[in-house]
Amino acid sequence: MNSPTSPKGLFSVINLLMLFLSGKANDVFLSFNHQEIGKNFADHLYKDLNYAGIRTLRDDGGIYTGQKSDIKRAIQESRISVVVFSKDYASSTKCLDQLVLIMDARRTTGLLVLPLFYNVDPSEVWEQKGLFEEAFAKHEKSFHKEMARVDSWRAALKEAADLKGKERKQDRYESKFIESIVKEIADKLNLSLPHVPPSSLPLSSALRPPSYFLGLLRERRLDDLYCPAMVSAGLSLHIDL
Repeated sequence: MNSPTSPKGLFSVINLLMLFLSGKANDVFLSFNHQEIGKNFADHLYKDLNYAGIRTLRDDGGIYTGQKSDIKRAIQESRISVVVFSKDYASSTKCLDQLVLIMDARRTTGLLVLPLFYNVDPSEVWEQKGLFEEAFAKHEKSFHKEMARVDSWRAALKEAADLKGKERKQDRYESKFIESIVKEIADKLNLSLPHVPPSSLPLSSALRPPSYFLGLLRERRLDDLYCPAMVSAGLSLHIDL
């Protein structure tokens, strides 16, 4: 185990304190269509958020296995949910169910929601046009006995599309778009970001900024080690030292 005075141990303590004081288990819950953008844009965004020290969870079979109760808890224990509306977002019933939970949490727990429109016009989401319309035509056939569920998906899409979000158009560099997202989320969380890009950081770990270590810690799985103090307090927070 690392010494409390070592860089890794020090920032583990800082991470614990930040999570404990916020009353939340993580900063961001990321919702996206895994099959469509899970190996490119969403993965890059996830990595950059964690690097910046923003504890981010995604439903990819990792810490939360995809069971509805686990997803609901992950969303409720987050401070912000970032929803990436891509062209095939509405084709995934899993994504739509997540969105309903996210919008419910916005009303009940004060969850902040940041919609991202990735090569999709916000009007397509709000009006459910284009590929969104095609997806719902299929859903109405598949779930004709569960129309209340389909209606809840439609309502959640409209509510989310009404929120102030960020739009990425095809002629914009993806890296710049991600950079602007990380900055906006950091501002909402009152976090400081490094003023130099990762590629120009010194190799010596002793010279790296605090956010670098915090980012590494927050990217790790939280299921390896219990924190005795929090367990005794009735909290089920895990951390990897």
